[in-house]
Amino acid sequence: MEINQVEEKKSNGIMHQLMKGIDKLIKARFLIALLMFILILIFKLHGSSINMWDQYVSDYTEGADKQGVIFGKPRPIRSDEWMVQTPYSLSQTQTGLKNHNEVITIDGQDMVIGYNSPALNLATLAKPFTWGYVLLGKERGLSWYWGLKLIGLMLLSFEIGLILTKRNKYLALLTSVWIPFSAALQWWFVSPVGDLVFFTFGFLVGVYNHFYYHENKRWRIFFSILASICASGFILVLYPALQVPFGYLILLFLIAFFIEFRHKVKLDKFDAVSIGLAVVITGLIVTVSLITSWESLISVMHTIYPGNRVSVGGDFSKKDIFLFLTNWKMQFQDVVYENNSELSNFYHFFFVIVLLSPWLFYKKIKENIYGFFLFIFCLFNLVWMSVRFPTFFAKITLWSYVPEERAYLAFGFSAILLSIWFIQFIWEQKKLSVIAQLSIITVNLGLYFFTLYKGNLRLYLSKMDIIMILLLAGLLITLLLNKRKYLFSLLLLGVVLFTGSGVNPVVKGVNAVYEKKIAQSVMAIEKKDPNQVWAGERMMHAYLPMLGVHTFNGTAFTPNLESWKPLDPTGKYEDVYNRYSHIYVEVGENKPQFELLNADAFVVRLALEDLKKYNIKYLVTYENIDKLATETIQLEQLYGPDTNGAYIYQVKY
Repeated sequence: MEINQVEEKKSNGIMHQLMKGIDKLIKARFLIALLMFILILIFKLHGSSINMWDQYVSDYTEGADKQGVIFGKPRPIRSDEWMVQTPYSLSQTQTGLKNHNEVITIDGQDMVIGYNSPALNLATLAKPFTWGYVLLGKERGLSWYWGLKLIGLMLLSFEIGLILTKRNKYLALLTSVWIPFSAALQWWFVSPVGDLVFFTFGFLVGVYNHFYYHENKRWRIFFSILASICASGFILVLYPALQVPFGYLILLFLIAFFIEFRHKVKLDKFDAVSIGLAVVITGLIVTVSLITSWESLISVMHTIYPGNRVSVGGDFSKKDIFLFLTNWKMQFQDVVYENNSELSNFYHFFFVIVLLSPWLFYKKIKENIYGFFLFIFCLFNLVWMSVRFPTFFAKITLWSYVPEERAYLAFGFSAILLSIWFIQFIWEQKKLSVIAQLSIITVNLGLYFFTLYKGNLRLYLSKMDIIMILLLAGLLITLLLNKRKYLFSLLLLGVVLFTGSGVNPVVKGVNAVYEKKIAQSVMAIEKKDPNQVWAGERMMHAYLPMLGVHTFNGTAFTPNLESWKPLDPTGKYEDVYNRYSHIYVEVGENKPQFELLNADAFVVRLALEDLKKYNIKYLVTYENIDKLATETIQLEQLYGPDTNGAYIYQVKY
């Protein structure tokens, strides 16, 4: 008996010390965050898959540091990051951070609406991830982007956790890891998904804390400014596929905030100042930005893709709702029938909660308002994914902009918030009966098994994978319902980190772009003969703009129909190029000029005579094209072939 008491005291002592350490960590979170951010900048660390360029542009300059990847591996599927968004930002640092980047495509691209790129304009105030490019240049700008977004998401998730759990700092700490390292955010980190989650959290935290810390005028001003910056950033992401559902979610939270604070806080004159300041800042940033880029915005809205998409719901496989169970495997093995990013989501406990919903919400809506609103929002997204709605309803509610796969992301996002609320709630109640627990576990594992074994996921998972998923999921639900708080938290933390922490690599610097032989040759030519037009075959449409040279092709966020008139005077191929698109070039003769490759890519085939129409002076090709020269158009080889078979030619008219 005495031995047991000694062991119990020892165990309690260890737990007490552990909790004291966690308390210190929580109190010092802002200082720790600042130190981590500084270290990220000093060592030029980021999570970009920029080293994918090693596969397409292989030859480094002599003595260059070839080892950019410290941990993990670059992800080919994240091409919208390493082939579009990061090149847009790096190109800006090479060309003066202008509102209109003149080197991406023949007529340039609007950087205010183009992938939230850095520029010297008011819109950049609402894009804090890009401030580093303006202040510190390309290398540390890229580190700033990744570091600020990840650390900021962790801090904001902690605050959201406090709101949902009645200030439970330990569940808030779990939330600060659970959300940022979820597969959905890690696979979509540099995309509108990551941006909108950040801005949604930032706005909600700003509004809530404005009233929670109402007695402190300085905090009111600070949180008003935070809310205004994040509101502006949210609007300027210009991605209605997620802005619409997230907008509805924000509205529900604001209603819940009103219900919580209506009898606790009395507005005063200083509120008029602080809230008015936030509204003015938001209105100024958004209005000036949209007016500046209005023509580009209208052009995007009238594209074939994505401007003409109309969604009415109902086109999502019900079995795929459980895709979050497979996310742990995707960092090790690609999905065989779809891309990893599209199948990623948030690990949650919605299907535990739905079985308990009558007990949770019957005659208890007011005291459980956050959970109730999140539950209703989850249900609506599930219905939208499963049922076809009238077009009129879809358009009047703006859900016509929301494809089912984006509603799936919105469902997962709201389900993880609901799960955080639910954990706090269930741990405050008496433990459920054994029969109730067994029923919930059995139903959930039955659903999981059916979808894993009978759906598309069976193409991806082995029998051992399925067994392991069921055992782990069953254990998590058991620990949750039995209020085994520490074991549950540790296991869930392990699952989340195992699932998300290895998705993006840890990388140093940008040598994968700039310390290549062809890059140095291109930049040397540009320095000697600046502001000339280039065209590049294969992946050069994305690579050349990062070097600061004016690239005929490129990635067109905003298509300019007039620019194609010299090749297509009658507009015969307008459906091919009137879209967001990667523009590939092939240089040759006697080939059709335009060919649509997929929804966001087409190839334009150019003879030497076509080059003259755009005064293209330099080419990067992957074949020797000396034989194409004519008496009136000569070709001079300046570089190549290199390991990848690339040449640089000067065209002389």
